[in-house]
Amino acid sequence: MNFFTQRHLNKLQQAVIDGDLVKLKKQFQKLDQAPLTEPTFNHQNQHYNLPELAISVGQAKALEHLLQAGCPIIASRTEPLLYQAIQHPQQSLALMTVLLQANTPLEYPNSDPQHALFACFRFCSISSLMLHLSRLNEYGADLNQTDAQGNTALMLALQLEHKGLVQMLINSGALLPEEMAEGLCADEMIGYAKRLADDLRIRQMMLG
Repeated sequence: MNFFTQRHLNKLQQAVIDGDLVKLKKQFQKLDQAPLTEPTFNHQNQHYNLPELAISVGQAKALEHLLQAGCPIIASRTEPLLYQAIQHPQQSLALMTVLLQANTPLEYPNSDPQHALFACFRFCSISSLMLHLSRLNEYGADLNQTDAQGNTALMLALQLEHKGLVQMLINSGALLPEEMAEGLCADEMIGYAKRLADDLRIRQMMLG
């Protein structure tokens, strides 16, 4: 890699880290896109491609600009970009929203977990889980999708005994399984979920 290309890459990296969209646009236009999807950028002893760098430093606006400018939604690391975004400690929702707006897929058959719904259960805190699942629902996630163990998001919410999350999921179209494994959760939670489902069904009938 020649000196001038490396200098532009360094300036591009700093623009992403700083969230400086003016400099970002200027440097992005000077470079061939091929090295931008490779782990070309070294930040805090980690190697990233350009979208991954924006995610790692929590710069949602920079990520949005890159995707709108045509930077491919490709991960150089093992985890998909969406999963990397979900794991950011402060900006996960903003980063995830940018990727969803760019039509990033929700399913990843070769990853563990295989769907973004279950990545949220693995990586999000209990306090932020509802926001992330609501955002996925807004962008068309099938709430009745099952994981490798046959669990739906609603079943996992019941296991967590998270009443607010159970209510949100049921009101958003998540279905209670006809049969639930013994010991899945407390009987109180099952009764609560059934009452919510019955109330929703009655409301829907009244609305015709």
